[in-house]
Amino acid sequence: MTSKERLYLISFQEISKAISSTLSVREVMDLIVNKMAEVMNLKGCTIRLVNPKTNTLELVASVGLSEKYLSKGQVDMDKSIAEALSGRPVAIYDATTDPRIQYPQEAKEEGIATLVAIPILNKGKVIGVMRLLTSEPREFLMDEIDFACAIAELGGQAIINAQMYEAKSKELEFLKGLQQVFKAINSTLEVQKVLSLLVKTATTALDIKAAAVRLLDEKRKQMELVAHFGLSDRYVTKGPVETDKSIAEAMTGKAVIMYDVASDARAQYPQAAAEEGIRSIISIPIVLKGNVIGVLRLYTSERREFSEEEVMFMTSLAEQAALALENARMYQKLKKEHEELMSDLYRFSGFTRSI
Repeated sequence: MTSKERLYLISFQEISKAISSTLSVREVMDLIVNKMAEVMNLKGCTIRLVNPKTNTLELVASVGLSEKYLSKGQVDMDKSIAEALSGRPVAIYDATTDPRIQYPQEAKEEGIATLVAIPILNKGKVIGVMRLLTSEPREFLMDEIDFACAIAELGGQAIINAQMYEAKSKELEFLKGLQQVFKAINSTLEVQKVLSLLVKTATTALDIKAAAVRLLDEKRKQMELVAHFGLSDRYVTKGPVETDKSIAEAMTGKAVIMYDVASDARAQYPQAAAEEGIRSIISIPIVLKGNVIGVLRLYTSERREFSEEEVMFMTSLAEQAALALENARMYQKLKKEHEELMSDLYRFSGFTRSI
């Protein structure tokens, strides 16, 4: 066994051991790119995973490359990536002149000479691409490619396992959050207490910036902020939201997402949102007996695609808000009826005593 083969074997064992010790997707990917750059003497290494919803590749881990280069633009049209997505490694000796490279000028400015794209597979399906980048022109040997493919395959399985674990953990967190809200609804008729817990639960369980509930004041014909968590006083007092078209859409009974508030024409206060650090806003209608009475607003600091489970969780929280409001309304109705009945009985007993 040569010294290089021994190094690869030791590195493979180290990566395998490290991967088996964590179930964090981010830790797994960061570990792989750092170890690959170190062992293979690379300028940089990146991992991009396929987003099945948008069918695009999203950068999830990188080392050795500038922020300017990483943010140069989408790479889903890069022919080297397209070839790698077919399931085979792709080596590009000169990244500054090869027609398969989408950003040759940026590669030159970054000091990238050679690039190798390695598919990340899981059960025969390509789920992402790992890129190896060098600062000097380099012919990669077959044993180097084989090593990179082995790490990519190991990483693919680890990523899927970590994603499954995180999904299950998130589901458990959602259930715990809903349980807390259920408990609050069943233990108190204080709507404000329930709604405050609800927005806090939404923020922590979804790992977002903030959440708020706005209800329709039918007398004043405007949306009133009744609960919020994670928002500054400056932002919540910025002004009324009557002309926010996203809320108007949500009040028709459908969930509405503004992915980029700064450029979305439906947003009423884009500048205030930018100053607050808000990138996206999701509005979920709160429906009571078929009527939309308000919205649950969720705020994120970065653009984010929500899973079906997360959307279901948001919808469930909106339903619990409606339930809390209905319970309070029924209580007030029964209380009023009881007071009226007692008043009638008092008047009747007074009448009979006077006969």
